[in-house]
Amino acid sequence: MALRDKIAHFFLRYLAVPKTPKIIPGKTHIACIGDSITFGAGVNGKTEQTWEYCLGQKLGDAYQVINYGISGRTLQNEGDYPYTVDKFYKISLESQAEIFIIMLGTNDAKPYNWNKERYERELDTFVKQYTSLAHKPRVILMTPPRCYPDTKAGIVLFDINAETIDTETAPIVRETAQRLGLQLIDLHEYTQGHPEWFADGVHPNFEGNQKIAEYIGEQF
Repeated sequence: MALRDKIAHFFLRYLAVPKTPKIIPGKTHIACIGDSITFGAGVNGKTEQTWEYCLGQKLGDAYQVINYGISGRTLQNEGDYPYTVDKFYKISLESQAEIFIIMLGTNDAKPYNWNKERYERELDTFVKQYTSLAHKPRVILMTPPRCYPDTKAGIVLFDINAETIDTETAPIVRETAQRLGLQLIDLHEYTQGHPEWFADGVHPNFEGNQKIAEYIGEQF
């Protein structure tokens, strides 16, 4: 692995994490569960350029959109950096958010992480941790966006297999939402044909985050 890639991996896995959120009483809280795409790695974690911030601006002052995105994390517990072992997993479950948006799977699509049957099984288990919460929140599943080759490197970065996302990950998320009777936001379909929305082919830039926020906002 080139030095540049090693530095990028270190940043995404250890430095690109959100601050512990402060819940503002009296608002409808939307908790966004995900990886570096949710965190905002494509805008270097600049809060006001993430899709969560843009979504909050679109929905208005009655909502608080909370970023629980942790870079490098997988949905699968057997992945190299599982979301469930991070403190934000427990914090999110205890947040009492009225709405959860769950999008995990991009890092699962790395060859050394991917197992189709396991991902499907563990996605079901993971989602049910939120749907079974006592306060009965609204849970929304979101497919990962498409991944494109980096314009400089000419390949999809971070060991991510874009074909796996296209043909297996995204379809599993769609099928799981349908089977569990949950709302689906198909970000994978929405980002088709828009490589210009991504800083490095994987992480949305500011324009991409604005477009994503607009699309999600239309679902409310």
